[in-house]
Amino acid sequence: MTQHDSAPAGKDRGTRSAAGDVAHSSTATVATTADSRPEARRRWARGLLERCTEPPPTYGTAGWLALAEGSAEKVASVVVAAECWAQAGDTLAVDLACELDERRRAEKAADDADYADRAAAHRDRYRTGDVVPFAERRRRQLAATGPRPGDYRGGPVPWQRDGGGP
Repeated sequence: MTQHDSAPAGKDRGTRSAAGDVAHSSTATVATTADSRPEARRRWARGLLERCTEPPPTYGTAGWLALAEGSAEKVASVVVAAECWAQAGDTLAVDLACELDERRRAEKAADDADYADRAAAHRDRYRTGDVVPFAERRRRQLAATGPRPGDYRGGPVPWQRDGGGP
């Protein structure tokens, strides 16, 4: 169901759908509810490209600059360039998610490889016997140090000899 906007005499303001979309001329392609905007945009671009008598040159090249202003091929080249940007925008979220996932996987693989290398080096170091366990190192330290002057050598302390206590 459509209604016409009020317009000054002689001026067509277009038709407005129930959803509020405005079609300003009979050549405008209005997406139906079944079409998505990217699909409608691509369909419009394909229709424009089909009007070309020869394949349009790449936008901005010498061939494109040589075309007459307003020629179907020149306009089609601009539309192709715009459609490339639009399609990149359509898939931007998915593309970024894939790129981040690839980077995460690569970083995880590098971390895993680094961990495996460090774990192997650690195992090899202890396997060769050049690392002495802590208990053995401490026993050797205590055996190497003799009593120092003033060290308590054991036995009752002076306040215990007197029969008192703490």
